[in-house]
Amino acid sequence: MGMIVNSSSTSLKEYRLLPALTSEASAKNKVSLHSRLCQSPSGYLRLNTPFVSASMQAVSDARMAIALARLGGVSVIPVLADEERQISMVKKVKQYKAGFQRELITFCPDTPIRRVQESNDTTGYSIYPVTDNGLFHGKLLGVITDKDFDALVDLDIPVAERMKTQLVVAPDGTPLTEAKAIMIETGRGFLPIVSEEGTLKSVVFRKDLEHHLRFPDANEDSDGRLVVGAAVSTHPQHRSRIPRLIEESADFLVIDASDGYSIYQKETIAYIRSLCDTPVIAGNVVTSEAFEYLAEAGADGIKVGMGIGSGCITQEAKATGRGQATALIDVVSARDNRVAAGGSYIPIIADGGLSSPADICVALALGADTVMMGNYFAQCTESPGDIYYRDGRAFKKYWMEGSLQARNLGRYFLGNDENTPADYFAEGVSGWVAHKGSIFDLVPNSCSKLKASLSSAGCCSIRQLHKSARLEHQSPVAIGDSSVHNMIKDNEFE
Repeated sequence: MGMIVNSSSTSLKEYRLLPALTSEASAKNKVSLHSRLCQSPSGYLRLNTPFVSASMQAVSDARMAIALARLGGVSVIPVLADEERQISMVKKVKQYKAGFQRELITFCPDTPIRRVQESNDTTGYSIYPVTDNGLFHGKLLGVITDKDFDALVDLDIPVAERMKTQLVVAPDGTPLTEAKAIMIETGRGFLPIVSEEGTLKSVVFRKDLEHHLRFPDANEDSDGRLVVGAAVSTHPQHRSRIPRLIEESADFLVIDASDGYSIYQKETIAYIRSLCDTPVIAGNVVTSEAFEYLAEAGADGIKVGMGIGSGCITQEAKATGRGQATALIDVVSARDNRVAAGGSYIPIIADGGLSSPADICVALALGADTVMMGNYFAQCTESPGDIYYRDGRAFKKYWMEGSLQARNLGRYFLGNDENTPADYFAEGVSGWVAHKGSIFDLVPNSCSKLKASLSSAGCCSIRQLHKSARLEHQSPVAIGDSSVHNMIKDNEFE
């Protein structure tokens, strides 16, 4: 017979935090939710909010990625059958109006104004740099806007006759804060950044600075662009997209697999390492041995969780998986032992089994650095897909990446005959989730509850929670006592 592990698998929902002294330092308004997502060449890629939207077609697209990054979290753009779609989503997030921009449509002086008007009609852009060669990194000569010409009579004259040449510019290397001060002082909404030779290096827009003021916790890279990750598979047939994702400045890559304890993950990590030093998050795993294997393979972050997503049937189909609390306890112990032995700290992402701020807090208290969620974000207005109404209630379509619907969308590489693979079976289902409203309401509300939880535990940060949290396993009766009982709630009384 096989070996029986002498333990009982437990869920996050079976644990509660024991209160500790709330001091002035751990008052709710002092609590920080900053966290480490993964290792990076500069140390760690950090998040201001420890939320990651899952690499699922029903959850993460460019719209979700932009919204969550503005709130301090980050999204992982899923593997798509259409490589171009995944690339374009990453590109859209990185080009979102924030900070220094290095890719704008640019014209040369002899370009007919007709081309400017056509660009304005198709893209909605209204400001265009003019350079000597018409390329973004050419010598800056002027700027033309949609207010500088008459669309009825000027279409055939060259840009040079209508462009502005008296410009306010800033030298290359100007910090964003200083760029902001220059625009405020001069009343300009557009600031070109140029080299000593006059070459256009980047531009800053006034409205981008307003974004920074409205979303001070936004996750941005060193150039002020929003942070985004991209999922890749272990299939050699999909490797062509990896260098392209790197070229489009994906901030990190996530190897997408339900079972990460495989030679294929090691090979994929090695392949990515041969191309660049972009951080790689591997997984999913649920045991200490699997964690150690991926850590030795060079993973910069590791996802923990198997068979516990709201629509996942991996445990039913394959009998593999583990309760999320037990998985985290085992993997975190291995991570901490590695650090004690002189190894580097590898951040852990709890992926699955999270349906409330209480679950999130328990996962963090057990040692996770961040949490990856699918169902939570699928309920938001910003997730892909339309809102459907039934009996006066709003719903959104939701499906697992291992479901038949995901297969039909080309999620998995299934050989030459993708329509009738002989050995394919589903590991997830499709269905519906209640629409809960905008992410701009849901995430701040959850963060408020998380901060209150940390404060009650006497902690001012996630790192302190790792060191000081005390958790207790609850009996089924105790768990029942912690929920509403012996009464009918208002919304149920009709």
